[in-house]
Amino acid sequence: MNDEAEIIETVDEDVRLVRVTGEFDADEAEAVTSALAAPRDGAALATVVDLGEVTFADSSLLHALLTARQDHATAGLPFVLMAVSPLVRRLLDLTDTARVFTTAPDLTSALDLIREEINSRR
Repeated sequence: MNDEAEIIETVDEDVRLVRVTGEFDADEAEAVTSALAAPRDGAALATVVDLGEVTFADSSLLHALLTARQDHATAGLPFVLMAVSPLVRRLLDLTDTARVFTTAPDLTSALDLIREEINSRR
């Protein structure tokens, strides 16, 4: 398994999927924070962050996730963490931040949560 940090972004049907894999620490903080910022160009109405293949994460990734969550809330856009790896789940639990995130086990569930959130705003 390659543990090098990687961030892959795609947009499908107005939802931006950001796949985060590998090891994330202070060296990747700026890149992940930038990648998770709320979309401002209207190209996406929500963001799903796939954390299923994160093999190391410290407070830098946590800070980026919290910043992105707040940024999306301010912009009125759903932000969902998907397939949270056990390592990231432990980080969220230890810091008592798991409760502030919307999470889903897979993409289908994440899209359902996004639809619910968008519909509840109407």
